[in-house]
Amino acid sequence: MIPHIKYKGKTIVFMADLLPSVGHIPLPYVMGYDTRPLLTLGEKEQFLKTAADNEYILFLEHDSVNECCTVQHTEKGVRVKDKFSFAEMFG
Repeated sequence: MIPHIKYKGKTIVFMADLLPSVGHIPLPYVMGYDTRPLLTLGEKEQFLKTAADNEYILFLEHDSVNECCTVQHTEKGVRVKDKFSFAEMFG
């Protein structure tokens, strides 16, 4: 389950284990304990495209350095656009 929260005209997405940190944004990186990594790759690819298209704010509760980020389409696939804290965005 990946909750999408509408707040002040933005969509904030609680990433849970799909994207635990900015280091997991490139498509081939999934959690080591994922029991169905090939299924996860397909779901992750679809989600990342949607997140980039709709400028979602990704809330990364497992990332000890980066609280939130946005993503963008690049020639290498979807990658990090901006990193910031929740307070910076809505403070």
